[in-house]
Amino acid sequence: MRNLLSVVVRAAGAALATLLFAQMPAAHALGEYPVASPGAFLVSTVLANNGQPYQCTAGFTVRTPSGAPGMLTAGHCRRDPVNDTVLQRTPTGDQFIGRYVRWEVIPGVHDMGLVDLAGSSVPLVSDVDAMRVTRTMNAEDLRREQPQLCKSGARTGLSCGPITAITETQVSFRAWDDLGDSGAPVYARHPDGTVAAVAILYAHSDDVFGRIVHASLVAPVMANWGLTAWS
Repeated sequence: MRNLLSVVVRAAGAALATLLFAQMPAAHALGEYPVASPGAFLVSTVLANNGQPYQCTAGFTVRTPSGAPGMLTAGHCRRDPVNDTVLQRTPTGDQFIGRYVRWEVIPGVHDMGLVDLAGSSVPLVSDVDAMRVTRTMNAEDLRREQPQLCKSGARTGLSCGPITAITETQVSFRAWDDLGDSGAPVYARHPDGTVAAVAILYAHSDDVFGRIVHASLVAPVMANWGLTAWS
């Protein structure tokens, strides 16, 4: 009986450890990549009150109407009114990857920005967390399929959870994020190892059950801005 109890206790402890590991936020930036890709660490040309540059996360890679590579992020990440430069933090320092060409922050609608990557000084990779993006999901898809959503933030890494609310332009779900994760790609996983592009993270709120992440759907923005998936 004692041995059985010991096994049960160890199993329960392992399960709890796994749960805590999955939900615990990371303590440092994770997105210092040598390539321009979703989840990468974007650095603002504007300094915060602590003397450090504001930070954001690169979202999905897209093709602009001119055929150039672009990248979605949160619209509020463009903070400098006179400088549209976008820098990415890499293992060898901050590198120029492009310029903001469009950004919109419309409360209740979307918070989205577009970076032109044509002049990027680092290579471009469109995969999200080493998974290929094969589809874009709109609000109707989300309501019908009710997938678990994941976000890949430069500050806190990967965090996934169930959907809590859907509108025609926004989605909310349970996951962990922190300052610096704005702009992160939000996606749904497929059984074949690919993912569907869903949204761009822009904010969070908290209730008695924990954190709720809020994100702007990419499907309506891509349609309105004439963007297509980069492949």
